[in-house]
Amino acid sequence: MTATRGRAGGERSTAGSTLTLLVAVALLTGALYWAKSIFIPVALAVLLSFVLSPAVAWVQRRGVGRTTAVVLVVGCSLLTCVGVGALVAQQVAGLGPEVTKNGPKIKDKVTRAKAYFLGSEESPLGKLVEDVTDIISPKPSAAQPAPDAGGGFWSAFDKPVAQTRPMRVVVENESSSWPARIQALLNPAVEIIGTAAFANVLVIFMLLKKEDLRNRMIRLIGDGQVTTTTKAVDDASNRISSYLLTQLLLNAAFGAAMVVGLLFLGLPYPTLWGFIAFIMRYVPYIGTPIGVIPPALFSLAVSPDGSFQPVYVIALFVGAEAICNNVFEPWLYGSSMGLSQVAQLVAAGFWAFLWGPIGLILSGPLTVCLLVLGKYVPRFSFLEVILGDEPALEPRVAFYQRLAARDQDEAADIALEHLKTSTPAGVFDGVIVPALILAKRDHDRGTLSDPDWDEAVRAAREVAEEVAAAGRPKGEEGAVVVDGADDRIRLLFTPAKDAADLAALEMLVHLLDPAKWEVEVRPVEGLVSELVERVAAFRPAAVVVGSLPPGGTSHTRYMITRIRAKHPNLKLLVGRWGQEGGDEDRAAATAGVAGVDWQHCSIADTVKHLAEWAPMLADAADKNDAAASAAAAGANRPRVGTPAASVA
Repeated sequence: MTATRGRAGGERSTAGSTLTLLVAVALLTGALYWAKSIFIPVALAVLLSFVLSPAVAWVQRRGVGRTTAVVLVVGCSLLTCVGVGALVAQQVAGLGPEVTKNGPKIKDKVTRAKAYFLGSEESPLGKLVEDVTDIISPKPSAAQPAPDAGGGFWSAFDKPVAQTRPMRVVVENESSSWPARIQALLNPAVEIIGTAAFANVLVIFMLLKKEDLRNRMIRLIGDGQVTTTTKAVDDASNRISSYLLTQLLLNAAFGAAMVVGLLFLGLPYPTLWGFIAFIMRYVPYIGTPIGVIPPALFSLAVSPDGSFQPVYVIALFVGAEAICNNVFEPWLYGSSMGLSQVAQLVAAGFWAFLWGPIGLILSGPLTVCLLVLGKYVPRFSFLEVILGDEPALEPRVAFYQRLAARDQDEAADIALEHLKTSTPAGVFDGVIVPALILAKRDHDRGTLSDPDWDEAVRAAREVAEEVAAAGRPKGEEGAVVVDGADDRIRLLFTPAKDAADLAALEMLVHLLDPAKWEVEVRPVEGLVSELVERVAAFRPAAVVVGSLPPGGTSHTRYMITRIRAKHPNLKLLVGRWGQEGGDEDRAAATAGVAGVDWQHCSIADTVKHLAEWAPMLADAADKNDAAASAAAAGANRPRVGTPAASVA
């Protein structure tokens, strides 16, 4: 009853925590949306402060005061932005007359493109498109039927007479509308200028009060661990600053390369297209494909017939993006950020929904900041799980999850993928054996049924065999046929309790050289008395007892005691493979098994120990064989006479 109440209380606590988290996320999302006029300049200021912080530090190291360095760096950045903005605005202003001048050419190309892809109006496809267009957007008719004043019901079936209804015309006063027009034009400009001014002021104060802001953040998230939190915050800020500054320089270089390339191709307004490429490259994955559309369409519209300029423009963007993605970004960024591709795309949609185009552009830097926050602040570690590209589950857990789902193929893929950076012994110790331990625990608790347990062990044994075959050098045979005398060292393997122990022993067999070792594996169903008899008959140099945690210690102790009583000089080894914890914990776990010569907690250690002690085991095996032969010869020697003591 107490356990039931405790479980129910835990479930209610978990449900309450989940509900609290959902409410907090909803409130935060609503605040970000409705107060975006405040949060957008704050986000811009934070990102710009990270970008400009290394430049301010560089100027300070030249002997300039902090205030002067901040004003100098921010002023130079502001002048650069104003200059680029003025140049882009000038090209945008000249783009309108250019499009108007080439209006007939654009219409002619659009008409020919429509006829090429859809056919003429007389074709079935063209007629279908026209009909669908008329249904969706019907053309207004010149005359509308006037409503019949009388006639009753049957008048509706009379042929209507086309009449023209009077049109109401409203004449606006020009003198009263021009202030509204000016206001409509100035509102967006004033909003943009106000946001930029607010962001710049925040940047200046954030750079001036950098240490104070850092100390306040440490107090909020430190939980009393000032030293650890200080190192984490400094490391995180340095990583973010380095990443954002590198991203800014790389995107700027990409935009400059587009300006030079388009200028070489002869496309008008290259600065405008390069600026669009620079801005859109902040949008993950889809930014450059979207950024190439405006210059490609403009080139298609204004270029002469038969010109390949649009193709060259697309090739320029695609080639430059491929070089940046495969050469410069791995070289400059490395794998330090570790953002998930799906998380970046979802974050781009989320920030675009909240803040529009500016949110789409800021989605990449903001996602990086959140990921670093999750890596270094424990209470926000869920952000690393959501946004990071590291596997959400450890290989051993993922392997067990696939075994429990009876998906042996995907389980084998996980093990073979781990084999690319490890050895077969590493895969056994790091993936398959821990997965068997998890399955064993669930089976003991009753959460894994007997059929699922049997299937999981069977699949693990087959995957282990596949891993051993994949890790074996090419040309090496899986078995060795020995002609004549067999000089191999005999080993007897026996599981302590269940099928998981047997599967682990078979993994050990896969790692031993069949030309050096002769291994016999006992079944799980065998009795201990049969095991003792088999030891006497097989005469192994050592007996290896496989015992995976949890449990199995009492069975192992009983086996060792029985074997040691009959064979006091035999080498005995216990493998508690997969035992978690440090060396002290592992020693404590195997300390209860007395009379054991060696105890190991990994299959790799067992293989290494057997290889090191092979000469000693070979000598012990020879002595055992000699003693056994002498005993057999003495027992079979014919008796001569009768001893006096035996006479009645």
